[in-house]
Parts: sequence; structure tokens; C-alpha cells
Amino acid sequence: MANAYMGNTELGTTKAVLISNMVQKELAFAAMLRGTITDVSKYAVKGAKQISFPKLTSFSVANRAEGVLGETTAVTASVDTMSLDYNAYVSWAIDGFTAKQITIDGQVESIKRAAAAMGRYVDEQIIVKLAAVAASFQNVGADVNVTYANLLDMRKKILQADGNLADCSIIASPAQEAVLMSLAEFKDASAYGANAIVPNGVSGKILGIPVYVHNGLADKQLFMFEKSGLACGFQKEAEYGTQPFIELGVGAEKSAIDQYFGLVGLQLALKGAAAGKSPLVIGLND
Repeated sequence: MANAYMGNTELGTTKAVLISNMVQKELAFAAMLRGTITDVSKYAVKGAKQISFPKLTSFSVANRAEGVLGETTAVTASVDTMSLDYNAYVSWAIDGFTAKQITIDGQVESIKRAAAAMGRYVDEQIIVKLAAVAASFQNVGADVNVTYANLLDMRKKILQADGNLADCSIIASPAQEAVLMSLAEFKDASAYGANAIVPNGVSGKILGIPVYVHNGLADKQLFMFEKSGLACGFQKEAEYGTQPFIELGVGAEKSAIDQYFGLVGLQLALKGAAAGKSPLVIGLND
């Protein structure tokens, strides 16, 4: 009976799955904010360049007197439109000579770092979009530390916009998180909750709202927002590809990771918010 050998032909599929899993793991670790907003990726189908979200106004209720004809009313519709215009891309190449002489697996380490960079990039774009669609800012243009009164006012504004506090999040810069941790109300279990520290990037809860710390914000920035104030749509999740790069020697590889997605503010111009602004996103320090 002839000897049987397993090589790339037999195990290539498994290797691709392992790399894909590694990419997604690193992405999930680095991108903490995607889960805090509405994900509409199921609508980002092949061939689509945009996704539209209908908005309807509300009916007005009248107290009709007996024998008096009631007036008919109508709702009006408009849309918020997401363009799938983020083509996030990172590429690298490892010289064949270098690959033979380094003591770590340079390709594996490069994949991990590229995937983590992709995750941070998504977070950074979410932060940029939050700042762009925030309906109002506390201490506009100022450079102040967060106060408990700020948080209460943000909370009030989101409730006035029919926001659901169970779907709200706070993201803070490391500098503002340090201020939050020093607030008496933040330390008080009755305001904050029983657990002082929660894993996965969450510092804890204040006013029942989870607090995320992110160094993609400016030192004095902080946002409170409801999940339905911002949406993301991934037309293509992060994918990894590689090919020989013979110009850098035999065994050299050129690799890339890319993904396509879009971001859009939701409920724009409703509940008294200005055009292009969502009443469900409130910021500290413009």
C-alpha cells in the first residue's frame, strides 16, 4: 500500500478557515463599538450601493365631539440613506529572505495586526459619524470634564426623543473615563450598579447605561447614544487573501485584508433635531 501524505491540497480549506477565524477574532477584539449601533448588514446585498430607511411621522389624535365629523389625517414618509462607501483595505508583503530568518511567524503576526487595525478603523469611523449626527452637544466648543449633571441632561434628551435606555451606550475617552470613575455617583452602587468593573471593554454602568472606553476619542469627548441613532451595514465582512510576491524572493507573499461597509445616522431631523442630526445621539464637547 502506498504511503499517503497530507499537504496543502488536503488541508488548504482547513487552513483558510483557521485564518478566517483568526481574522474575525482579532476584529471582534479590536472593534468594541459595532455592537452598540444598529446592524443592517442583511440589507447590504450584492449590487447595492445604498440602503434606505423609511421614516414616518405620527398621527395626531383628536377628541371628536358627538355628532361632529372627524377629520382625517395622514402620515408623511421620508428616508435616511446609507451609502456603502467605506472600502477599508490594508496590505503587506514579507521578503522571502526575511521570512526564513525571523524567529516568529511573521505572516500570522501580520494577519493579527492587520485585522486589529481593521477593527479600530471601523470604531474610528463610528466615532466620526456620531460626532457628525449628534443632535446637540453639552458645553459646545468647550473643553470641560463630564459631570453627573451632564449625564442626567443627556439621558433626559434621549428620553424626550423616545429613546430606549436599555439600548443606550456611553463611550468616553480615557481622560473622561478617569473623571467618571472619580464621580461620587459613579462609585455609588445605587447609581452605578453592583459590579465596578465589567470585561470586554466596558468600564461598568452609570444610570443603567454601559460605559465603553475608547482612545479613538479626543481627550474631552464623550457620547451618550441610543442604538437606533446610528446604523452600520457590511456588504462584505473582512476577508483575507494572499499571493506569491516573487519580486521579493522565492517564498515571499503579498497579502491583504479588506471589507466594505456603510454608516448612517438614523431618525435624522425628527423630534426637533436639525437636518442631518439624530435626536438619539448626544455629545460632550464639540
